[in-house]
Amino acid sequence: MGKAAVRLFEVSYALSPFQQNVMPGLFKDIPVKLSKKISGNALSAAFLMVPLVGTVAYAENYKEQEKLDHRY
Repeated sequence: MGKAAVRLFEVSYALSPFQQNVMPGLFKDIPVKLSKKISGNALSAAFLMVPLVGTVAYAENYKEQEKLDHRY
């Protein structure tokens, strides 16, 4: 098995500063994208938020009633 010389080629790419589109679709149709994400995740958010808000409201009401019970 002999060793043969292999030529290496250098490949370089350059972009013109006037033609660069780093993230072209990032800010395109933002209202549509947000509405799809919100409507798609509404059920999951409800299942997360309802128990959380309910627990906090119950605890605040319980503490308030406890304060009122010791009033007289």
